[in-house]
Amino acid sequence: MGNRAVDEAGATAPAATTRLLAADVGGTYARVGLVDPDGSGFTVGFHRRYECAAFPSLAAVLRHFHDEAVEAGEAAFPDACVVAIAGVLQGDHLLNGNLAWPVSLSATRGDAGIGHLHLINDFEALAWALTRIPLAQFQPLGAAGGLPLPVLLLGPGTGLGAALLVDQNGRLAVQPSEAGQAALAAGTPLELDVVRMLQARFGHVANERVFSGPGLVNLYQSLCALRGVPPRWNAPAELVAAADHGDDPLAVECITLFCGWLGSFAGDLALAFRAGSVCLAGGLTGHLQRHLGQGDFMRRFVDKGVLSDSLRQLSVHALEHGDLGLIGAAAWHAAQPRD
Repeated sequence: MGNRAVDEAGATAPAATTRLLAADVGGTYARVGLVDPDGSGFTVGFHRRYECAAFPSLAAVLRHFHDEAVEAGEAAFPDACVVAIAGVLQGDHLLNGNLAWPVSLSATRGDAGIGHLHLINDFEALAWALTRIPLAQFQPLGAAGGLPLPVLLLGPGTGLGAALLVDQNGRLAVQPSEAGQAALAAGTPLELDVVRMLQARFGHVANERVFSGPGLVNLYQSLCALRGVPPRWNAPAELVAAADHGDDPLAVECITLFCGWLGSFAGDLALAFRAGSVCLAGGLTGHLQRHLGQGDFMRRFVDKGVLSDSLRQLSVHALEHGDLGLIGAAAWHAAQPRD
């Protein structure tokens, strides 16, 4: 499959030269920060995290951050901003069902008072960040190794993000994806039962109906209905905590099913894109990292018939999200051609 590594291709990436205002906006939280070039990498300086639902718009988040930064003594405020945000920009408007508010690029530029404002997909930014962080931050789930290209980046959070980091004529490039909106495929009789229940509820059953924080709750509720048991938990954090404690067998079954099913999906995408390596990120990945490492994820990942042996050769890692969206936004900006 892939035979070129991120660190080899990344050497051709252009260096950043100026401070940038960067934001990483998901369905629940917005991280905003000032990012400075630091040799071949970036340093996140003054930064804040906000609950999206507490603000009326993306522009209001950016204005609030500006005011806080100025109050904190950040006089050198950049005139360029890159917002890594969940969704797809179509014309002037962002298509996304998980955000707290609609987003117009032109209106955000005007309302925030930022002329050089760019919107990119949040997982496109995360893929760019892979080129700027040490391998020691990656936690192996499968075969140990580096990050041979193409790198498949996959992340369950408020929704399900996906992107592909590729070698394009000797330079790194990122192909965003909306794999989270593709139809969910079942691989066992129990998964088929879950899909039937979700189909009756939602119609089209997208992958993120299961492979996300809200999707984890959908999965749990479906299992409760199939077992004839009333649900005890209503939030992903409660469900993960119950599974961690081990005193709720249905919560443990739900998390185990989630990890195995996610592994099957990740293996499908790795085959579809002939990935050289796979990286799991997203807000839910960190909470489930212990469960992801217990075996069901990798067992289903490699269960692909005649190509199982090839998938066993891939390095598979988990990665904490943190400030990677901000670093990735800066890396994307640095990679853009300059006049």
